[in-house]
Amino acid sequence: AKPATGQLGDAVQVLDNPQGAAYTAVIPAGKFGTMRGTVTAVATQGNGTQFNINFSGLPSTGGPFLYHIHVNPIPSNGSCASTLAHLDPYIRGEATPCVPEFPETCQVGDLSGKHGKPNATTFNATYIDPYVSLIDGQGAFFGNRSFVIHLADKTRIACANFFPIDNLPSEPSASGFPYGPSNSSSTTAPTFSVPVPP
Repeated sequence: AKPATGQLGDAVQVLDNPQGAAYTAVIPAGKFGTMRGTVTAVATQGNGTQFNINFSGLPSTGGPFLYHIHVNPIPSNGSCASTLAHLDPYIRGEATPCVPEFPETCQVGDLSGKHGKPNATTFNATYIDPYVSLIDGQGAFFGNRSFVIHLADKTRIACANFFPIDNLPSEPSASGFPYGPSNSSSTTAPTFSVPVPP
């Protein structure tokens, strides 16, 4: 049987993401202990968004880990708690776990629920998610939001804000949040390659 879905129904596939749109979020060295990570998202031609996920330095215990797109960006104080809940424009909620065989019924921002949970100190994955949007103004748009990594018990252990790849800040420091364009001094052309943390 199909699992419960959102109060507004199943998530709708996004088929018209702007070609070349690309966003990335980078966990800065030293901000969250040994954890580093990059989430890069690029519009595909008509069938969603390709994600490239690279995490390293995850704890040796506490998994399987969860990671989600959250509603709010990280504020200047760097608090992962301030990102609020998962991106959930169809009002599904978290009470019922996501069933990966029915991704349209999951919260839009529940990337690990739909595509697999990290269960080691490193994690690399590439997949296409048809339900997130790269169109500013849509409920499923995530380009002005954040992602958060959690322990299995949902404790938040790391987070980073998304930025357009053509408007990336220079290498983020361990102390500066939210790495906005105001402190940017470099730009990078959109690409499908994944930035690898040093």
